[in-house]
Amino acid sequence: MSTFLRFDISFFSTLLLIVVLITLHIRKDTLSTSTKLFKRLILINIYMLLLEIVSWQFDQKPGQFNWYANYISNMLFAWSTPLITCAWTSYIDYHIFKSIERLRRRWFYVHALIVNTIFMIINLFTPFIFSVSPDNVYAREPFMWLIVAMNSVFLMYISMVAYKNRHRINKEIVISILLFIFMPAVAAFIQVVVYGAFVLWPTMAISIVITYIFLETVSTSKDYLTGLTSRHRVDDYIDFLIASKTNFGLIMIDLDKFKEINDTYGHINGDQALKVFSKVLKQTFKQAKVVGRYAGDEFIVVTEVLTPKELEHTMKQLRREIDIERDIIKFDYKIEFSLGYQTWDKEKNYDYETLVNLTDQKMYQMKNA
Repeated sequence: MSTFLRFDISFFSTLLLIVVLITLHIRKDTLSTSTKLFKRLILINIYMLLLEIVSWQFDQKPGQFNWYANYISNMLFAWSTPLITCAWTSYIDYHIFKSIERLRRRWFYVHALIVNTIFMIINLFTPFIFSVSPDNVYAREPFMWLIVAMNSVFLMYISMVAYKNRHRINKEIVISILLFIFMPAVAAFIQVVVYGAFVLWPTMAISIVITYIFLETVSTSKDYLTGLTSRHRVDDYIDFLIASKTNFGLIMIDLDKFKEINDTYGHINGDQALKVFSKVLKQTFKQAKVVGRYAGDEFIVVTEVLTPKELEHTMKQLRREIDIERDIIKFDYKIEFSLGYQTWDKEKNYDYETLVNLTDQKMYQMKNA
């Protein structure tokens, strides 16, 4: 009971992470690389929480067995510390570049763990990271800060990578990086100043749960390429508006000759065209209820009811903003689009399928014209 009271925050943090693991299993979302990397992050945090508890159970207790158990558990704990940083750096790197091959080329960022292995071997003969006295008392040695410094370098590195590639990532990744660095940094400072305060790994667990909310839950409501609202969320929202009898306007947009961009300039330029159009679409319809990617090169916007004049003005503004973006980025192809607009009101009371079909027909009328 005294062990539980001493480490209650660690036990509760472990339980919280286990709940997240169970949630991932129930969602059956374990096939994606992102989720596999995230599960690895959770398991490492659970391992460190439990190992920290074990490492303190043998400290200052007499007997040769307790001395060996104290030394081995603390050596494992010190050696394993970079694991969480390696896992986190890999996870964020994948979210930025979406490339498992890139992670393999970088050895999944285990360089700090390799260096730390060398440290632990040296520490066996010349204690400079930690020591356990003949009286079985654990003590930090002056060069313990080397492990902290290595972890800090990796966190700074992935922060710089994220900043350099900020144009291709969602704000959720930036928020997660900031929280993952700031919260454990504060906890680490407290744990260094107040010896015996077990707050670092529980704080790390909280950071992981926040990451789960931002990157594994919230981000699923957005299209991974364009950052616009996903079709699933758009469909849910339209169903809600229809069920609540709320008048609204629906715009369906299709890029003209998009296949020609892919065939002539390649799929990377095709992706760039989708991103550029998405960015301009979001800027033009900043007052809209929802701006989403419907499928492929089709987009969908849920707005207030628009007059023909307002719709015409919006189309002109959209074309003007695309031309401005083209002048800035200087891409070779031209982005053109066709648009269809349909209102929903209580009198017509279209169901979802009818509404989308009518809007689609108007869009193709414009495309054919």
